[in-house]
This record gives sequence, C-alpha cells and structure tokens, in this order.
Amino acid sequence: MVDLGFGISDLGRKAAMLFVAGLLVVLVGCSPYRLQGVVVAGEMPGVEVVNQNDPRLAGTGGGVAGASLVVLLDPERLSPKRVGEGHTDADGRFALPIDTFGAGALMLDIELRASRPGYLSVSERMQLPGGNQRVIITVLRGDDPQKFESDDILRDTLREAEPFLRD
Repeated sequence: MVDLGFGISDLGRKAAMLFVAGLLVVLVGCSPYRLQGVVVAGEMPGVEVVNQNDPRLAGTGGGVAGASLVVLLDPERLSPKRVGEGHTDADGRFALPIDTFGAGALMLDIELRASRPGYLSVSERMQLPGGNQRVIITVLRGDDPQKFESDDILRDTLREAEPFLRD
C-alpha cells in the first residue's frame, strides 16, 4: 500500500473516487427534469425545439392559455408510457416534470401532444430535448376532428375487438 500522507491507502482513495463517481451518476440521473416551452397560436401547426435563449420564448402575447399537454415515452410501442402531463399558464407557458430515468441527459423518444378546445390538436414524435432547450408548439384555431382519447393502443384495440372475440 502507498501512503498518500492522509492516512488513506491508494486502494482506499480509488474506492472513495469510485463512490463519488457513482453518487454523481445517481444524482444526475434522479435530478428533476422539466420539459419547458410555450404554446402559441399561429398559421402553421407544429413543434419546434429551440435554445433556451430564443427570443420567441419571451413572448409579447399570443400564448394559448389552458392547453393540455401530454408526453409519452417510446411512442412506437403498443403501450407507450405517459411520463408527463400538464397545462399551460395564462401566457401559454408550461414546465412539465418528466418522470423517467435519464430525462434531459439521454436520447429518449417521445411523443408530445397539445390540445385545447377551439384549436386543432398537435402531435409530434421527437427526441426529448436537452436541459438547455425549449419547445415552441404552434396550434391553429378551429374545431378538432382528432381528439386524443387514449395513449394505449393495445387496450383500445382489445376493447374494439371484444365483441368479435366472444363465443
């Protein structure tokens, strides 16, 4: 053993460094991530990922208050997991806590849905933006023929097939 002058052996120092590194991974992986942005009314519907300093986020009106937002993890799966939901504030802003490991640090596939009565719904499949990015969701005024009833395709399919499965 090598004495480093602090009464800690070389092996003890490596163990301590490994413990600290593991602790940092746990803290970063468990830190709360929020998907943040704004919902605005516009002429072209869509979702845009922008830098947190984008001037359009400051907004001078045009935000859509009371829009419902849902975030689904792994939207390609038959039963995607709902990891975030909430509503916009009076200025159309939102900050949704995302309840999944690695949010904001790992590349996760999501589907972001926004809806509000009097506006057409918007749905976008994308990668979860990083911590220094924000989302601008543009919605159009109008009656929405596409309502998001459920996010569980398997359950919906089985419910619709039930009359045909009975003996």
